[in-house]
Amino acid sequence: MKNETLNLEFSPDVLAALKIGIDELGQEIKLLAAIYYFQEKRLSLGKAAELARINRLEFMDILSKKGIVLFDYDESALAVELKGIEKLGPDDCK
Repeated sequence: MKNETLNLEFSPDVLAALKIGIDELGQEIKLLAAIYYFQEKRLSLGKAAELARINRLEFMDILSKKGIVLFDYDESALAVELKGIEKLGPDDCK
């Protein structure tokens, strides 16, 4: 699948104020968008990591450091997940 391109313009003053280059700003914008859409439940963890162009573990680490909840279950959903885990045998955990 072909990637889409988005062009954004920034004045040199903005980049100077941020003390970063255009490539770093682009990466930060992707990461911030990924975090936002993940928190809004518009992207899964995997898709958000893909948007940020990092692997899932790196994305999870960033979320954790920012105090962002990775797994937001209500009580009934958590109960269903726990019942599923209880049914797993030793061979299912390999």
